[in-house]
Amino acid sequence: MRWRENAIMRYLSPTPKIILLGVVTLMIAGLVKVAEYGVNRIVQYLNYDKMFDFTYCFVTLFVSGFLIIIIAIIEKNTRSDARAIRYIVRHRLCAFSYGNPLHLRDGEIESSVIVKPVDNGGFRIRIKCPSAKFEDVAKLESVISDSLRNKYGDYAVTSKSEDVAGRYVDYFIKNVVDDYQKQSLYDSTDDIPSDNVTRLYIRDEVYIDYSKVLNASTLLCGGTRSGKSTAAISTFLLPVLKHGADNYGSKVVVIDPKSAELSQCSNVLSPDINGSVEHILQATRDFNQTRIYRQQIINDEGKKRSKVVKWFEMGMHPCLLFLDEWISLVDLFPKKASKEKTDYSLSDFQGLIKQIATQGASAGCFLVISTGQASVGVGGLDSVVNNACGIRILFKPKRDDAGFIWNSKQIEVMREWDFVPGDAWYSIDDGIHNSVGFIKFPRMSDSFDEYGALSELMDKYYDN
Repeated sequence: MRWRENAIMRYLSPTPKIILLGVVTLMIAGLVKVAEYGVNRIVQYLNYDKMFDFTYCFVTLFVSGFLIIIIAIIEKNTRSDARAIRYIVRHRLCAFSYGNPLHLRDGEIESSVIVKPVDNGGFRIRIKCPSAKFEDVAKLESVISDSLRNKYGDYAVTSKSEDVAGRYVDYFIKNVVDDYQKQSLYDSTDDIPSDNVTRLYIRDEVYIDYSKVLNASTLLCGGTRSGKSTAAISTFLLPVLKHGADNYGSKVVVIDPKSAELSQCSNVLSPDINGSVEHILQATRDFNQTRIYRQQIINDEGKKRSKVVKWFEMGMHPCLLFLDEWISLVDLFPKKASKEKTDYSLSDFQGLIKQIATQGASAGCFLVISTGQASVGVGGLDSVVNNACGIRILFKPKRDDAGFIWNSKQIEVMREWDFVPGDAWYSIDDGIHNSVGFIKFPRMSDSFDEYGALSELMDKYYDN
């Protein structure tokens, strides 16, 4: 169809059109009754004996008008959500009174809107408009989100996908308020899901699966009291520790450079009394040697089976190297090695981190890097390590900070809220959660001592 600036009724949903038809029918019925009264008064005035009766016509029109309005109400209340959303979005895009966001001119082909439900409980809105510029079609996130009111007021665009040929743009919407309210609550370590050794749960239906993530190192960003430390413990450390050590030298190494709360837990590494981190460098070397050892076992098994073998198919458990407060950590290493300690320097440490980041995933060995500021964290990481972080999480997110972690296109659909600790934007390079989304990380009850639980599980892990 061709777009028309003055086509007021065309872009409305069927309901007001049908109601208008019903109202017009009722008005005609009223006019028939008035006409009957007028004609009969004229007949009386002219002294004719005959009287006219329009009752049948009046009743027919009145009942028809009433039924038409009932049909309109039924149509509105029985239409599918996908159909209702289509009417809303099409009206918002095409009705000239809304500002003509596609910048169409009279006679040009109007936009085509196709809405279908998707598996996550949301909807895919496909916008086609051959007459509009593709860049106009590709920047409708706020327009679509703002158009959703009343029943769909809690829905918003959460991601989009552009056709490489420039024929259409798919916008994905879902109930962001429902999503916003979902959060796991842990009263003890027993509440932390541990049904699969490769899965780290954020909430029931959202988890990190190390067997699916392509680049499985993790970047955690967030300021003080953002919930970053609690998330690191509840989602990464405790679930892995609950499964215990495997028979292939698995390790969970936790490094706290600030000697803060984490340092009070068992088996957590911090600078010594003189500020030296030489033992931390050695622990990192040991972790890397574990990676090499496990990789050799996997390779040998692959030769036996004459096929590629995955670490989790061997019964291996994930190995984690958790580096808290990255910037503080790297500042502790000497910039250059001394003559007495030729292998003790920042470059030695960063070289090991690079090896683990780029080669560790195939052996089930992963980095979890935490930093207080997104800009500082990303800037302080080697680009190779940064690129290896396929799991990216920003706590109490702000768009300016998010711009250091994701590109502008990835975050343009995200809403800014008044976030509380544990709230985060995240992406996982697993083919399911690649787009940036919102998530609430688990909350600990007041009775749950997560640091005590970490100490207890660390002791059990290494005792075994």
